[in-house]
Amino acid sequence: MKRGVRILAVDDAPFNKWEDKSTFLVGLLFRELTLEAALREVVGVDGDDSTLALIRMVRHPKVREEVRVVLTHGTTFAGLNLLDMRFFYEETGIPVVAVTSKEPTDEIRSALRAARQEWKEGILERNPPYKALETMHGTCYYSHLGLGRSEVEGLLRRYSIESKVPEQLRVADLVARLLEGLAP
Repeated sequence: MKRGVRILAVDDAPFNKWEDKSTFLVGLLFRELTLEAALREVVGVDGDDSTLALIRMVRHPKVREEVRVVLTHGTTFAGLNLLDMRFFYEETGIPVVAVTSKEPTDEIRSALRAARQEWKEGILERNPPYKALETMHGTCYYSHLGLGRSEVEGLLRRYSIESKVPEQLRVADLVARLLEGLAP
């Protein structure tokens, strides 16, 4: 992937599962490591709107002509609000890479069943499987669409500066935490 590419890094704000009905999805547009724009969308806790919120985000006038790849902190937002990576990519044509510092487990399937949201298991099946990647700071796990494996791994290694996840996602997480307790 060429230098200077614009990356939208996305994470959700913390929320109280028992009290909050919604939370924020935060998107930060970076050119390399330079922050150029910040966006937010509201998503429902345990809802089904994170994919559409991400589509709205990349189509926002501030960033729509700029975003070349989306990095997400995993594929679950606001509890059980699952990102449908395949639908996102088909609708936008923008490559998407989900990254996590912990090895994915089947825990999400159990949570979906307990919440009587089994229908969301289809999203899990459509999303590409996670792969492990060694970085300077340990192993991260990623799932991707729209870019080749070597391109994704090069991108992740280049930007994993202070942690296992790319710096853009680390900063998106920090910014999203600032919104904790603010009602959408």
